[in-house]
This record gives sequence, C-alpha cells and structure tokens, in this order.
Amino acid sequence: MQNDFLLIRSYGSGNALARVQSDPLVAGLTELGQSVRKFVYKPGSAIDVNPPKYLLVSYDDNDALLKARDLKNKTGCKIVCLGSDIYYLDRYAAIAEITDLFVMPTEAHKEVLQSVVWVDVIVIPEAVDSIALPEIGNELPVQRNNQICWFGYPESFHKAFKYIFDTALVHSGIPRSQFGFITSTTIADGIPHLHFHEKSFYGMTQHYGYTLLSHFAFDCHINSYVKSPNKLITSLVRGMMPLASKTRNYEDIMRYYNLESLMFASGNELVKLLRNLDVRRDHETFDLAAISRDLQERFSPRNNAQILLNAIN
Repeated sequence: MQNDFLLIRSYGSGNALARVQSDPLVAGLTELGQSVRKFVYKPGSAIDVNPPKYLLVSYDDNDALLKARDLKNKTGCKIVCLGSDIYYLDRYAAIAEITDLFVMPTEAHKEVLQSVVWVDVIVIPEAVDSIALPEIGNELPVQRNNQICWFGYPESFHKAFKYIFDTALVHSGIPRSQFGFITSTTIADGIPHLHFHEKSFYGMTQHYGYTLLSHFAFDCHINSYVKSPNKLITSLVRGMMPLASKTRNYEDIMRYYNLESLMFASGNELVKLLRNLDVRRDHETFDLAAISRDLQERFSPRNNAQILLNAIN
C-alpha cells in the first residue's frame, strides 16, 4: 500500500530539527488523516519501504538525501526537503537537483533560498520544541528568580556575544554566578554550566526567570542574521522571560506579543535590561502562560501540516 507521505531519517530526536520540524510535521499530517510513515534507521542501512507520493527528508541528513535520490529515480515520488541553516548555498543548489519543494522556517530563510533555487520554497514555522514541555503528569511548580539562562550550541554563544557579553556584565554589575549556561561544554569562566540533554532541560530550567538570547551576526554570516526564533519560542513556552537581541526573527515574535521593551540592539541597551531585572514585576506585567498557549496553538503540528497540504494541493 502506498503512503501519502514517508519521512526517512538517519538520526533520532536528539537532533533539534527532528523535534521542531520533521516529527511535528509527521504528527500533524497523521492528525489530518494523511497516510504517513516515519522510517528512522542507522546510517548506511538499507531501506526497504513502499514508495510514497511524497518523500520527506531533512537538508542536514546526508545519508537520507542519498537514499531519497535513489527512491525518486526508482519510483518517481516527489521529494519535499526540510531546510533550516543556510551555511553554504552550494549545498542547497545541489539538493535542489532532486527536490520538488523546499520547506524553510521563516520568510527570511525563504528570501535567501528562493534567490538560488529554481523550485518552489514555502514557509512552515518550526513547531514548539518538546524540551520546553513536561511529560504528562510531571509538571513542575513555578519558582522563578532573577537567574538568567543561556542555552544552545557553544559556537552560537561566541558568534552572537563576542563583543558585548563580558563588558555588559562589568557595566551592569551582574555577577557571573547569576547566569547559568546549558550547553555541551564550558564556554565562559565563572559561570555555572549544566550539560544539555533534551530529557532534562525542562527540569533544569525550573528556577530561571530569564533567558538571554542573541542572534547578532558577529560572524558576518547570513545564517546568523536569518536564524530561526526557536530558542525564543522555547523560552516563552517554558515560562522564562526573554532578553532578546533586535534581530529579524526575534523581533517579529517579540513585537507580536508586545515584548519590545525586553529587546536590545547594543551592549549599552543590554546593560540597562540587566540592571532592571525584577522577575516578579516582569512576570506580572507579561502573561507568559497565555503567550505559551498561543504559541502552541499557532505553531501546532496540525497547523503546520495544513500549510504543507495547501502548498502541494
């Protein structure tokens, strides 16, 4: 029996794109009554599956892309490529040779990619990352304080904070111990570090009142400028007040929820925010619980899947 959609992937949910892109899309398509199968396998393993109408594959999955090419050559199925980071346009140009439709997470990503490839590019927002949500029955009470959380890949911190972080701390008088970094390795002296794991992130962030978020393009790379707002969405859904840089995809979300007063465009503006922290005041001013509910509805698997169905129909 032919499936409407088949997702092939050579990695699990430890990959962030699996959590915010491919897994929610499969869930949403299933909810909408489509015939969907997800096939997760070890790289190099053979794939023996019935050909789908549409084959879903992520741009960062080299092994799956090769198998997608072979399946298309054998069966004539259409390939929908889920894109994200734009480090090398040559990579996307090469993928476009086998792809019938690209899916990108924001309008900024689409603008960049559509200038390069000759196939259609659509925007489907990334879904809420499951790391921000508790397992059913394991919700934790809200116990926020003025501690500030930063989380992400180590290289992301250096790209976005190279010129402002240390000096902002000195000028604001905020002790380094007031921060907590959740990442894979130590990246700043004097700051407590916790090792990131998708299963423990929810519990580790129980006490943080704020997150520090930046996508300043200090590396002069287009990818830093168009970076998706998934960390901002994770912060809001988890109930942490964002101190966010005025970069395009952050600003769109922050303005939508009237959070512009928590944004910074320079080191001096960041210093003002750090000097003015008051977790009780801010959590009374901004209804993060309502924002969380709205984000989960706006970017739900069902809504995102409907965008895809509308595009291919």
